[in-house]
Amino acid sequence: MNPINDQDMSKVAGGGANGNFWQEGAAIYYRIAPRDTLSEIALRAQVPMSQILALNPSIKNPDVISAGAVIRIR
Repeated sequence: MNPINDQDMSKVAGGGANGNFWQEGAAIYYRIAPRDTLSEIALRAQVPMSQILALNPSIKNPDVISAGAVIRIR
C-alpha cells in the first residue's frame, strides 16, 4: 500500500486528497470516512460516480456506503 499525500493526489486523482486515498499499481483506492457520500468522493477524485460504481459492484445503493469500507476509485 502506497499512501498518497496531498501533492501526489493532485497528480493521480485530481486533488482534494486526504490520508484516505492510496495507490496500488495503477489502481487508486479510498477508505470511506464517516459522513462521506459517494458523490463527494467522486468529486474530490474527479471521476464520474458511474466509474466508482462500475469498479465496485458490491455497492448496490450509492446512497448507502459504510465508513471504513474500501472502494476502488480508478
